[in-house]
Amino acid sequence: MTKIDDFAINISEAKLKDLKKRLELTRWPDKETPKDWTQGIPLSYMKDIHSYWLNEYDWNKEVAKINDFPQFTAKINDLDVHFIHLKSPHPEAKPLIITHGWPGSIV
Repeated sequence: MTKIDDFAINISEAKLKDLKKRLELTRWPDKETPKDWTQGIPLSYMKDIHSYWLNEYDWNKEVAKINDFPQFTAKINDLDVHFIHLKSPHPEAKPLIITHGWPGSIV
């Protein structure tokens, strides 16, 4: 039988400080020529996202929200599979498995 282990996201303060420093040191390219998305993400849009991550996004709050879910890992064929196990309050409910890719997201 496959062993199932508890799992929680843990991001160290050192890693968060490193990320903040990297964001602070961002070197921006010259502004793109077109005013649309034909050359990729517009610089102004990227700067807005950058500012949000640097000044507003609360990593610890978001990690706590995710860690509120009962999370586990199981090794299957040498692959660590991460999953959230939520039971339905309805006894007749059908089980549902929703998987995510890597690097993907569970949110």
